Amino acid sequence: MKKYIQYITVVIIALIFTGCTENDDEFYASKYVTSNGLIEVITTSSSATVTCNFARLLPQDTNPLDLYLTTTSEEFFFNYTLEKKNNAGNWEYVTSTNYTITNNLGSNQLGSYISAICQLDALESDYQYESVITPNTAGQYRLSVDNEIVSLDSKDAVTVTIKTTVIGSNNIEFTIL
Repeated sequence: MKKYIQYITVVIIALIFTGCTENDDEFYASKYVTSNGLIEVITTSSSATVTCNFARLLPQDTNPLDLYLTTTSEEFFFNYTLEKKNNAGNWEYVTSTNYTITNNLGSNQLGSYISAICQLDALESDYQYESVITPNTAGQYRLSVDNEIVSLDSKDAVTVTIKTTVIGSNNIEFTIL
């Protein structure tokens, strides 16, 4: 009987700790907003330009959301990938050694995908990002852009995720000559 009481005690304690919350957003401070058309991709026969510019005061239904006061973050990020069609007609990821990327505004973290980092401008009014990607070889390419822009290093404040759309499409195919 004593053994059953110990087992029941362990099960009850386990249920208490696992049943506290099912959603991380209840524990971590998070806010989700929508603002369409914040990311744009423009392609030419030699490169692709990815831009993302949005105001610190993001328009919402009633009052604008002050992103900096809400997050204390001077940076937001989104991810995108560059792929090339191989001879078999399949898409393959392009590594950072096979293209040149020029940052005009903001910065990048390179890996198996590109993390585009939008930075708050000197006037603290807009978050800005612009990079030009120039593949090293000719061929058919595709940029796939995630549709979420997330605050970076929000410290003790709220993490904001902006659900957005890419002007045109989230998957853009283009040819480099």
